[in-house]
Amino acid sequence: MYKRFDLYGKVAVLTGSTAGMGLAIARGLAECGASVVVSSHRDDDTDATARLLSSEGFAAKGIKCDITDRNDVESFGERASGAFGKVDVLFCLAAEVPEIGSILSQSPETLRRLLSTTVVNTHSIVQQFLPGMVAQRDGSIIVMSSIASERASPGLAGYGVTKAALNSYVRSVAAEFGEFNIRANAIAPSFVRTEFAKDIWSDKERAQMMINKVPLKRLADPDDVVGPSILLASSAGSYMSGQVILIDGGRSIA
Repeated sequence: MYKRFDLYGKVAVLTGSTAGMGLAIARGLAECGASVVVSSHRDDDTDATARLLSSEGFAAKGIKCDITDRNDVESFGERASGAFGKVDVLFCLAAEVPEIGSILSQSPETLRRLLSTTVVNTHSIVQQFLPGMVAQRDGSIIVMSSIASERASPGLAGYGVTKAALNSYVRSVAAEFGEFNIRANAIAPSFVRTEFAKDIWSDKERAQMMINKVPLKRLADPDDVVGPSILLASSAGSYMSGQVILIDGGRSIA
């Protein structure tokens, strides 16, 4: 392995990491040597994922976290920080399923809920781990954004707004905590073939319409997001901060 991507001795905590992109990223970081703490809002999913990764030879622990519950978030911060003695990488993936619909049909209450789930709760998670990173003067914070934050997506206005807010948030974290050698970045994929979105990509006609808009002529798989995640987590990306990395097969230029 190219040593700049070596994560041996590093500890990564990932919310929303028991399936899809989260699980793929957790496995990718572990393959590069990181000890990983995986999490979801369900005990059974969290425990099963930790056992799966452990059975594959990786150092993994599972800790449940409902990001909508402030007490759960605080408990998660303490337990995850103590799981392997420190936290070097925090990856925030937990989010709410986006609602599809016109701006005219989306109520203010729906937008408030989306903002709370995606932005406020991400902020609460980050607050749990920043002090430890400041103390050790090292850390990488990565949040899962979306191409919808950069490119208008009819029917996904609320989702796009919340992801754009995350982009602004990581820039603020990067600016404020850079002096402590803490980096903050966002990864913004386009449509990814996960169980989360199976209703869309399993429809061959709809999937083909999406593929036609992508220069690489295919939809993304979870593994397509792993390489950039390793870059941002490792010393290979040590001078990258405050950035939004688009992983879209060229969709944004087409």
